[in-house]
Amino acid sequence: MSAQTVIKRFVFVLIPLIIVGGAAAIIGLDIMRPQPRTVQPPQRVVLAEVKTAPANSTLSVIGMVEADMTVDLRARVSGFLRSRSFKEGDKVTEGQVLFQIEPEQYKAALSAAQADVSSATAQLDRASLEFNRIRDLYNKRSSPKSDLDNASATLDVARATLQSALARLEQAELNLEYTSVKAPFAGTISDTPFSEGSLLSPESGVLARVVKADPVMVTFSVSDKVMASARLGDPRSGLPGAKVSNLSPRIVINGKDLYPQTGEIAYMAPEVDRQTDTIKFKARFPNPDGVLASGQSVMVNLVPLKPANVLMIPKNAVMTAQGASYVYTTASDGANGLISETRPIKLGFEYEEGYEVLEGLAAGDKIISLGLMSGGARLRPGVPVVVAEPEATAQSQPEQSQAKAGQAEAGQTKTAEDNAAQAETAEDKAGQNGAIEDKAPPAADSGSSNRTGLGGGQAGDKAKVS
Repeated sequence: MSAQTVIKRFVFVLIPLIIVGGAAAIIGLDIMRPQPRTVQPPQRVVLAEVKTAPANSTLSVIGMVEADMTVDLRARVSGFLRSRSFKEGDKVTEGQVLFQIEPEQYKAALSAAQADVSSATAQLDRASLEFNRIRDLYNKRSSPKSDLDNASATLDVARATLQSALARLEQAELNLEYTSVKAPFAGTISDTPFSEGSLLSPESGVLARVVKADPVMVTFSVSDKVMASARLGDPRSGLPGAKVSNLSPRIVINGKDLYPQTGEIAYMAPEVDRQTDTIKFKARFPNPDGVLASGQSVMVNLVPLKPANVLMIPKNAVMTAQGASYVYTTASDGANGLISETRPIKLGFEYEEGYEVLEGLAAGDKIISLGLMSGGARLRPGVPVVVAEPEATAQSQPEQSQAKAGQAEAGQTKTAEDNAAQAETAEDKAGQNGAIEDKAPPAADSGSSNRTGLGGGQAGDKAKVS
């Protein structure tokens, strides 16, 4: 091999090494070059004022509808049923005759009783005259004492006979009245198994039932623990102060329909049921349209007429860490504006409107209610903030989502470019005898472009977060 051939091969190998080394040096310088520092703009937040609000607590229990008045109609005398003046399910009025038993035998008994009374009255009058006559004779010493005693006894027997006759007359009148079975009050009558011609007697059982469904009573029970909590001043118990006069019962039908009529507490048991550890209540509800039926199961909501006032804050303003609760407030940072700072609080009960605050805040304090998240991360103490309107902060939420989507797209582009760069480098190494392209490795350009793009995306997220 000649020297000229050796030199040519040496040059042929050396030139690619020089090119690769130069490219590597350029990439290193680009990496070492300081990147432009992105200034983080203040984070937009919305403030909420701590206010005193009524604790609209509601105690919900299961209740059972009961008729205000219910009576089972029964026959009080024996006889054949002559007429039935109603249809099953009819509305009946007070005093309406529902069943008519044949009254003839009872009219005859009444006439006999009246005759007995007349006879007893006549006997009493005769005994009274005889007693007065013998007494006058005895006073004139014309009659012995035994005659006076006999006359007095006869008078007493006549009086007793009249009283017995009067009692039989009253019973006869009652029996005749009992042949007409009447409605004791207005209501709805049930069906009956008896028809005209049936033989009725006191042993016949229930003829029909009359139910008064307006108003109705709703019976429910409250745990004695809830009552004890209410007496200790827990407004969330739904029974603040355990005062029945401060309760407004409402009922829900079928688990969703609120009954339009408001009830009133009619009864509260004076003692706890030892078997269930509950206290029994009854609430009276108007039922003019007959929507509620006896035996119906409903949900009873006990709402205080005068709810207690508590210090309350929005639920989305409360943060927790290691079992402790806190909120973010703002503080002045001198010429730089406002910064965020944390304030520990002690929470009470949770209501639909928010959380009750027991310690850490006072009425009129300002807390951050919106803007607690930035780029998927929580707000940190000492971060510059700027107070914005709720509408402006809400509009920044879609922009934040678009920025996150841009980051993901940039990451996918970087991965594709890196794969292409690795493939081209492998081809260059394999083709030592091929043509040499004079350009920088794509991987370096791709990485530099990716860093810049990600940096810009992060800055954009911080500027647009709500």
